[in-house]
Amino acid sequence: MSLYLDMHSIEAFLKVAELNSFTLAAEALCITQSGVTVKIQKLENMLGYPLFHRTPRHIYLSPQGEVFLSRAKSLMVAHTSALTTLNICENTQNIKIGISDHVLDIPLMQTIKSIRQTYSDLMIEVKVESSSKVLHALENKKIDIAIITQDGDKKGGEYLRNENYRWYCSPTLVFKQDKIPLITLRESCRMRKLILDLLLEARTPWFDSFQGGGMDTIIAAAKSGLGIVPLPETALTVSDLKELTDASHFVSLPKIPSAHIVTYNNCLDLRSRAMLKDLALAIKNQTVKMPDADKFVSLGSLVTV
Repeated sequence: MSLYLDMHSIEAFLKVAELNSFTLAAEALCITQSGVTVKIQKLENMLGYPLFHRTPRHIYLSPQGEVFLSRAKSLMVAHTSALTTLNICENTQNIKIGISDHVLDIPLMQTIKSIRQTYSDLMIEVKVESSSKVLHALENKKIDIAIITQDGDKKGGEYLRNENYRWYCSPTLVFKQDKIPLITLRESCRMRKLILDLLLEARTPWFDSFQGGGMDTIIAAAKSGLGIVPLPETALTVSDLKELTDASHFVSLPKIPSAHIVTYNNCLDLRSRAMLKDLALAIKNQTVKMPDADKFVSLGSLVTV
């Protein structure tokens, strides 16, 4: 049975050898630390010998790893050269991008449109899912790039910008005073889990007034007066803000912590890395101007019964 070396594992090995750290290698490669560990273990199992010696505080190349290092470098150079030639010969190359539904907004869509025009030789495909599903797809190599939200206490990936959240509702909302009518995405949504923890900690009673669908669906539910919804500030258009108001100024609600927007990737070829670099830079440079509280729709019609 023939054995084939996985180039993602080779890249991970070279980066760990360079930085003497699985953690730093994961950050440099924009993947999870466990992902780096799995790649190294896969490579070691295929070669039949350990590549690194590990102690509680240090990691260093084994004698076999020292020998394999030069071979891995040569292999990566040859691989990169082959891909560069392939990019010249091929008219198009597919790049699949997974984006969290909490991240995708009009400025990002405009950025993707601009990137597509700049990199017209690339076939850029976009799929929108929850952050957990996007990251799972990346780890299973079903997509090439992941752009997701990440809680502040987690690490890994390339930081792009902060995502701020607010509570929104329609000025026509009517609800019982003892419970907050909550609007959220699906059960597996990272934001829903965070919101429920915040409400529990604040001892704020709530009930599922509306759950499920995509961002457009829950925004429409909030506009219809079905409840209060936590949303990224960038999720709403100017038109949306004419129909919604910041509910936290009038109803006692816990402050929602901001989240990081980060990107991970499985890209190896030079062209796709250049595209990702420009995409990341464009997202970092996006400025989001939100209206002040007094410019929101008046909440004079908000009634508790």
